Order: sequence, then structure tokens, then C-alpha cells
Amino acid sequence: MFSTIDINKSTSDSTKTPVTSFDDGISPFQITTPIYYVNDKPHIGHAYTSLACDVIARFMRLSGREVFFMSGTDEHGQKVEESAKKRKMNPQDFVDEVSQSFRHLLTAMNISNDYFIRTTDDHHKKAVQHLWNTMVDNGYIYLGSYEGWYSVRDECYYLESELVDGKAPTGSEVIWQEKEPSYFFKLSAFEEKLMQYYDENPDFIAPDTRRNEVIGFVRQGLRDLSISRTSFSWGVPVPNDKDHVMYVWIDALANYISAIGYPDNMEAFEKLWPANLHIVGKDILRFHAVYWPAFLMAAGLPLPKRLFAHGWWTKDGEKISKSVGNVIDPLELTKTYGLDQTRFFLMSEVNFGNDGDFSHEKMITKVNNNLANELGNLCQRTLSLAYNNCGKSIPASIQALTEEDELLLSKARNLRSVCAEAIANQEIHKYVEALVTMIWDSNKYIDDQAPWFLRKTDIDRMATVLYVLMEVLRISSILYQPLIPESANKILDQLTVPENERSFEYIKSSPLAFGTRLQKPQIVFSRFEAENKQKKKSKKKKAKSTKQAAPIKSDVSSLDIRVGIIVKAWEHEEADKLFCEEIDIGEETGPRQIVSGLRSYYDLKDLVGQRVLVLANLKARKLMGFPSHGMVLCASNGEKTEFVEPPKDAAIGERVFVEGFDGEPATENQLARKKLLDIVFPELKTNVDGIATYKGSPLFTSAGSCRAQRGLANADVS
Repeated sequence: MFSTIDINKSTSDSTKTPVTSFDDGISPFQITTPIYYVNDKPHIGHAYTSLACDVIARFMRLSGREVFFMSGTDEHGQKVEESAKKRKMNPQDFVDEVSQSFRHLLTAMNISNDYFIRTTDDHHKKAVQHLWNTMVDNGYIYLGSYEGWYSVRDECYYLESELVDGKAPTGSEVIWQEKEPSYFFKLSAFEEKLMQYYDENPDFIAPDTRRNEVIGFVRQGLRDLSISRTSFSWGVPVPNDKDHVMYVWIDALANYISAIGYPDNMEAFEKLWPANLHIVGKDILRFHAVYWPAFLMAAGLPLPKRLFAHGWWTKDGEKISKSVGNVIDPLELTKTYGLDQTRFFLMSEVNFGNDGDFSHEKMITKVNNNLANELGNLCQRTLSLAYNNCGKSIPASIQALTEEDELLLSKARNLRSVCAEAIANQEIHKYVEALVTMIWDSNKYIDDQAPWFLRKTDIDRMATVLYVLMEVLRISSILYQPLIPESANKILDQLTVPENERSFEYIKSSPLAFGTRLQKPQIVFSRFEAENKQKKKSKKKKAKSTKQAAPIKSDVSSLDIRVGIIVKAWEHEEADKLFCEEIDIGEETGPRQIVSGLRSYYDLKDLVGQRVLVLANLKARKLMGFPSHGMVLCASNGEKTEFVEPPKDAAIGERVFVEGFDGEPATENQLARKKLLDIVFPELKTNVDGIATYKGSPLFTSAGSCRAQRGLANADVS
């Protein structure tokens, strides 16, 4: 664990974020992506690094820190020159085109960078030449000649001993570079200095596995580094030697200082340098953790405070490559799943720093569960209940808070501290976990408090519960802004939080104003039903064969009756008697869509939050054009119709049973083919106490028997 001071002190008036050994918590904060190489179009790795930086930068800004977040493109080198030739373009036109695709990626991913640097910018080239001359003046550059194994992709020479199966350690192809004149940087002179720096600054490189990797590399001994080329011409010219262009990594790494004023505006430079945080992929760790610090030492400049190297992404367990055809286009992800959904998945799927594996199934599951089912559903339920039962407003007043209310609010008010510590140490996954857990706790609270029942029995308590939930949603959404900015602000809009009260300083000081008018609640997150059709077919076939293995009884056990809760409801557009509902019955695929003929008996505002029994193995069909998959069980005597309700403590999704009638439910096809409903339904009735029965025996859940909502006696159940 990195050395953070006490959280209560670190978020006090004297600091804006937790103090660490590499950040004072209050000074201007410079964060950088690596600049991206323009020999090809952007991919998921570029999006991932940029997004991680964006989340941290947004969090720091909302904490009150002055932030300078920079990104850009690395546009020189042999790879670029070769790529331009293949396209029959001159290099400058080529990099102009490809650099724009990286700008577009940042815009499309809603990345909030303050500056975009290009290494073909004139001021950058001048800065690199100044850095070169400074290292020459300090005695760290000399002219020699070089030959060896060279990776064009990595723009790097490798020792024979470093090759793995004839390739570079990164997996790239290498070629033998014949002897050519080259300027060298005296990297060997910095071996002890670097080791001393790593020892004195244990948090300089993270995570620990990367730090150990770098230390192991330096301990093997450093040899002087070839830093110029004569075999191609697309690069920054070496001062006073027109035959040489600079090694691309001197050019590229210098962007971190040229972008903030070096060497012409040293006042601006010294305000932001040394950078608080470089975030890079692990494939370029050596260049940032060994070469870059050595260049800075040679120029007499301070070293960056922190370097964090994250892992790589695979797809469905395989390495991503063009030849395999499994390259992931981040822009396609945003088109398919949505921008914030993509941002959420990439930041939550793996521990930041580790490798991650992408699959569409994982993405759908995570987005559906954490965003649609949990955050989105909580928001929809809470705001709909308030809109329909509190005069379309935030409750005008509340009762004294209970222990349960205080506990949930206290956790929400302390959430910023938990999130801030995670962000301060680049533990983005822990930041996401804290937010997700807060929403889990809030969903448990709403289920326990059941404001849809309080509406009928204690309207003041209902108002208090809804206000507590809305206040927790306000705080959570403010903290969700760095991760899912558009969606978080949609929720804050619906909660009527003023735009100038969405930074972290308002979390404790500006609760929701009583009686404020609400807009009509809107869905924030949609669910995805994109399961592979072949897999779906296979699952159905397997399920069918399993069901047929045991004989189906012609009694109530053939019905798959589940405890559910209505999470959304609206009036059918073409049928006066029908409601359309989304009902959660505990399925991983999310709520079922079901049509019910209840408009003559219930108001729309009564439906959301209502617990019901759902016949779940009824075949899906369209009713007046709307796909309905299941049936809500009601008690009816011809004049009155009421929901049959499970007990309050029954678990969503649990199966209802009748003692003495055990067996597996029929498949949807069996239920229809054998006309089992015609056999079973006539035996389903309420008794004199309104309890639903089959042949006189009650319908039970683990929490007790099921009963008509208002106790309708001697009625048919169907």
C-alpha cells in the first residue's frame, strides 16, 4: 500500500485530495498519456490509457485541483516513414491525417485533455534540439558507430541475449542493422544514479511488479544508447549535423516538457513540472522508467513524481492482432453499447495495472447488472415514486431519520474519502467498486423500506425514505461524474441539482432542496439483449433435453411461478385496457416485458415497486403488437381484480411452491402443448382469508404464503 496520510486530514481544507509520497494533494496537477504513435489507427489500448487519465483528471478537477492533462501524437521515425510510403503520401500529409484520428478518438471517448501536442509542432522540435544541446554541453552525448538487432516497431536496439525466439521481448520482429554512424547517450553513467533514485523513491514506479521489472533490468547493467539515425530522414534533425535525425524516443519523451513551456517559458514550465503522473502501457515501461529519467538527469531537470504502467488487453483469451482479426475498435464499442457504458466497462473490468480480457458477453453482463439493473433501476424507481406520490416534486418535508436512514446517508457522505484514496493511488478499480457498492446498499435499502407499501400505510415515512434515496443518488452521481460524465449528469439533472453545485465541495454542504419541482423521470441506461444466437439455441436445446428427462406432472408443480417486482410500467399505446410492464424476477438477462389487462383496476402510479407473482414459463407472444413473456397472477371474482402478492420478505426470483406438489416446471412448449393451464388454473383460488391456494393448499414462498392484495376471498387466480 502506498503511503497516504489519514483520509480525514487529507481531504481537509488544507488539501484537496489525499497526500501521498508523490503528491501534496493541493498543487497544480499534471497528468499525461504517452503520445501515440501514428503509424496506424487508434485501438482499445489507446482508449484505455486515455480513459484512465481522464477519470483521474476529472476527479482532481472536481476536487478543486488545477489540472493540466495532456495527450498527443508521436509523428517521427522509420515506421511512420515506411507507412507513408505504402500509402504513397509524403510523411507530413500522412501524419496530419492519422494524428486527426487520435484527436477524434479523444473527442469520441469524451476525454477532457487540456492540450494535444504533436511532435511535428515547430515549438516541440526546437525544445528537443535544446534538450539535445544541453546534454551535449553536460558531456553525455558523443559520436560513434553502431550495429545490432533492431526492431522497427519498437524503434529500439536489443541485445542478442534479450531476444526471445528470434524476436524482441515485446514480440516484434527484429532485423540486423549494419554498422552506421550514430550519436550515443552515456546511459551507462546513470546506472547507480537510477538505482539510488528508485531506492529513495519507492513509489516512483507502480505497480510493484513493474518496479521490480525495471530494477531487474538496470541491475543487469546499462550500455550506452544509440540516439541518432542516418538510415532514414523523417525525424528531428540533430543540431549541427544534417546527416542525422534524432532517435525517436528522445523526440517523443521530450513532449512532456515541451508542451508546458520548456525552454522558452520557464515560469509556466516550473509551475507544472515535475509532472505528477505519467500513465503508460507496460510495453513502453523501459523507455519511461530508465531512458527518460536518465535524459532528465543529464539535462539537470527534475524527474516526474510518478510513473504507472498498466497491462494489456486480450480478446476472448487471445492476444489481439490484425492477423487473427480480433482487433477491438473503441469507437465501434461506443456505437454498440454507448459511450458511458464503454467507459464504465473498461475502468471496472480489471484491477488497474493488470492485464484484462475483453468479451462482448462480459461487457453486456457488467453494463446490464451495474448500470441498467442497479444504478438505472434505482434511479427510475426512486424518482418515479417521488414524481407520482409527492406532487411531482422532491418531498416537501421528512420525518426524523431512523438508524437505517442515518447509516445509508453516513456511508454516502463518507464515499468521497474512499474514492479519493483510490484515485490518489491509481486504484481506479477500487474507486468503481466503492460506487457500485454504494448503489448495492441503496437497492437493499429501498427493498427493505418498500416505499411502494408505505404509500398506502405511512405517506410521511414514504417521503422520508424517498428523500434519503434521492440524496444518496445525488452524492453518488456527483462522484460518478469522472467515470460516466454524461449519464451522471443526466441523473443530476433529474434530481434538479444546479450545474454549479456538482463539484465535490457541495457533497456535504448542499443537500436537495425540499419541495423542488421534478421533471418526469427518464430512463438513463438501457439493457442489452445481444446474446449470441447460436449459444442461445444451444442452451435452449440443452434445457429442453434436460426437461424431457423427467416426466411433467399435470398439477401446479408444472407452473414456474416466481416472485417479481414491477420496475417500470407504461400504458399500451393501442389498447385501452392494457399496461406494459418490465418485471424483475431475478434473471441475469434482466427484467421481463409483460402485458397485463389491469388498466380498469389500477392507476399507472400504483405499479412501479409493486411485488407480484409471475408465471414465468409461459411462451412469449405479441399482444397488440407488444412482446409479452409471462403472466402476472391476479385474483378476480368478475367484479374486482387484485394482484396476488408474495410476502414482504420473499426474495425476488424465488419459486413459489405448494406442499405435496413437487416437481420440475414444464418447458414453455410443454406447457402449451399439453394445455396444462387448462388443467391447473381451475384449481387455483383464494380462500376465505384471501390466501392463494391450489386444491385448498396455500401457495408458499420461503417467507410465507401468498395473498390477494386486499384480501379478495373465494376468487379465481390466473
